[in-house]
Amino acid sequence: MRILEFLEKSITVVCIMAFGGTVLPVLLTGGSVVAADQESSGAMMFFAGIYVLILLLIALRPSLAFRIPTASPAVTVLLVLAFVSALWSLYPDVTLRRSLAFLFTTVFGIYMALRFTFPEIMRLLVTGLSALMFLSFASVVAMPAVGLDSAQHVGAWKGIFFQKNVTGRMMVWLVLCLLWLDWQREAKRWVTRSLLALALLLIVMSRSGTGLVTSVLVAAALLATGLVRGNIRSFAPTMALMLVALILAGTATASFWHDALYALGRDPTLTGRTVLWEHVLGSISDRSLLGYGYAAYWYGAYGPGSSFVESWGINSAHNGWLEATLDLGVPGVIILIVIMGRLLFQGFFAARYGASRAEPAWAFAVGCALIAISISESVFLERHSMNWIVLVIGVVRLMEHSRRQRFLQAQHHARAQRQAREQAAYAANAPVYAGPGRPF
Repeated sequence: MRILEFLEKSITVVCIMAFGGTVLPVLLTGGSVVAADQESSGAMMFFAGIYVLILLLIALRPSLAFRIPTASPAVTVLLVLAFVSALWSLYPDVTLRRSLAFLFTTVFGIYMALRFTFPEIMRLLVTGLSALMFLSFASVVAMPAVGLDSAQHVGAWKGIFFQKNVTGRMMVWLVLCLLWLDWQREAKRWVTRSLLALALLLIVMSRSGTGLVTSVLVAAALLATGLVRGNIRSFAPTMALMLVALILAGTATASFWHDALYALGRDPTLTGRTVLWEHVLGSISDRSLLGYGYAAYWYGAYGPGSSFVESWGINSAHNGWLEATLDLGVPGVIILIVIMGRLLFQGFFAARYGASRAEPAWAFAVGCALIAISISESVFLERHSMNWIVLVIGVVRLMEHSRRQRFLQAQHHARAQRQAREQAAYAANAPVYAGPGRPF
């Protein structure tokens, strides 16, 4: 059994590294890193091998196969909608092929959430992402053509990731998992804090402003869930302090937003995003109800997004909500709002009032991070992406947490009823003492 468990965890770490948004699939299949393409023939063969590994993981635990479709009904509906969108997609064959990749990405996230305990999930994520971090440091030294950005952000450390912002996002998830392990003392602190320092160093050297801000945000989110525990005397001042801090931050941002953007390496157009968003909003107004089909908008030389693909090399809306609308229209966005609402609201209130707050606190921090990143990056409904896998893990673990709480409550209620019946039966059958000299 130990050999089987070691095999499962090893394959899981390999899959985490494969879905990290790196150039590894291209490197390992002999492709050109300069023109790295995850849909090149070599990369597609690489991911086909990853799909086989995921099927092997499920085959090792066949009971999980029956739990995966019901682990999160909202996520399952999104999967079905992605495949069904081929009926109205601009490129039905592309939508079906990419929906299959989306399916395996999602199934892997659900598998991790159901198969392992939460500390094990954190350790596995830390192992896979730390391996990518060390490979990134090595690539900067040994393969600067791969590790350093030579295009728009010359000299920025992107490591083995496709782009520096991807480096920042992956390090955000590593920071969050390390903070959780350190908080819960589930790992040696000298290990977690050393890795944490290296992850923050890579974020700084990548010049990923979004990654740096989001890392601070996830740390604050975890801290907030600890501060709001307790009675109203401690809860009210904490919430008041957080509200004041939020108002001050909002006021400062509104007053000095130009300076803030330049400090984060942005310009007032958010590196051209405002021009892109104007174009995307026009396209959404044409097909807002059902969208253009999953992952079809940016495909092809003659599609609606072809001008940006050809001239700017852009293949996403650089906004999570706009991208979801392009892919699956209003229904997809509504389901996504439900999922994010669960992460934020259920995560917060479970961390505030629940008997066990560690898991919900992590899910709440994931929701906060995704909301922040989704403003400037397309992090939802991604295939072959740790962003989506982390979201799925958070949602499924919250669902499992709720089910466990309901089960425990039902057990407690049944136990209380049984005790009440036993006491009533004992009272009904017990002899009554009638007094001295008188019979019972």
